[in-house]
This record gives sequence, C-alpha cells and structure tokens, in this order.
Amino acid sequence: MFVNSRNQNNPGNRTKAFTLIEMVTVIAILVILMTSGLSLLSGSGSQSRKAGTDMISGLIEQARTIAITTRTDVVVAIAEPGDLPGGDERCRLGLFRLRKPVAGAPTPTTDKYDLIARWQTLNTGVVLLGGEVDKIRNPIDEKQVNIIYGPSAKEITLNAQIIKINTRGKLILPEGSDPIVFRIAEGGYRGGQAKANVRSGAAKVSENLLKIGRVTARPYRID
Repeated sequence: MFVNSRNQNNPGNRTKAFTLIEMVTVIAILVILMTSGLSLLSGSGSQSRKAGTDMISGLIEQARTIAITTRTDVVVAIAEPGDLPGGDERCRLGLFRLRKPVAGAPTPTTDKYDLIARWQTLNTGVVLLGGEVDKIRNPIDEKQVNIIYGPSAKEITLNAQIIKINTRGKLILPEGSDPIVFRIAEGGYRGGQAKANVRSGAAKVSENLLKIGRVTARPYRID
C-alpha cells in the first residue's frame, strides 16, 4: 500500500495565515498612519494660510510706511491668474508708488506708477476668496483698476484689484468709509478662478480673515 510521505497532520506543512490578532494589529497601524497623514496635511494647510496672511499684512504695513515717509500714494495690487502676461495659476501681490511728475512736464492723463519691489507670490494651495464678511467689503470683489508702470520705452499696463494708501497712511481705495477684509483660504486657482478646498464634514471653508482699517490702514486678523 502506498504511503504518502507528507504527513497532513504535520504542523510544519500547514499553510501560514494571519491570525485575528495580527489582522487587528495591521488595521490599527493603518488607521494611525492615515490619521497622522491627515493631521500633517491639515497642519501644512494652516501654516500656508498663516504665511499668506503674514505676507499680505507685511505688504500693507510696508505700503503704509512708504506712503507716509515718501509723501507719495502707494498701491498694493492683487494680480490673479491671467492679470499678468505669461502668468501661471497663482496669485501675486505687488507694491507700487505713484510716480511724481517731472518739473515742467504736462500733467499726465493717466496715473503712472513705479514697482517698488519684486512681485510676491502666494504659496501653492492658498487663494484669495471674494465675498463679504459680516457686511465688510472685500477688495477682491471690487472693480479692477488700470495701472501703468515700468520705463517709458517698456511700459506695462495692468488691470487688477488694488488698495491704495495716501500720504497720511489712510486707506483711500476702495472708496468708502468702512474697513475692508481679505479672505485667505486653502485652495487653488482653476481657469483663473479661486476655488476653496472644503474638507469632508467641515461646516465652512478653512480661512484666515485680515481686516484693514480705513483711517490708519493697519491690518489685523479677525478670525
């Protein structure tokens, strides 16, 4: 009689499989990794929003200081995708100083400006949203203003939303007597439009709110 040399009852020949404890352990590890990943993403988004808020706040403070010390109106221009030639899907902000007329020259029909420093770019994953906040106007909703800047031989015309600060440090554009507010949110620009990210289960968009006073044009957070 033929005898099978492999003993089916030999534990060493059994097919190895996960035990219930091992499966539970693996699932627990996966849950921890997923939770950690979401926390990191959330932290990264919050840090990007803060960096964008700090950058805008710093530019406005700089514009106010320059306007007062040089006795010249200063503009903070917001160039969204498509506003600048050869731009990409990112938002940029620039500081412009009103060019003083040359003595004896005829008064120009259009105000011309000098770019004070290089354009500052918002981090990837951060957008400026339109829309009022508690009935406070948002400069992103305002009509674009025509700005001409650069040397006479290579002048650039820019249409963008702006805020303007006068020589006394007062906000004069957008026109009005009330403060304005910026909404800095997580998201991206698609087709030139700002699209905010909305997390699953979140009641509202994750954003920072930067309010700028009218009389002193000082920015401060209200979120």
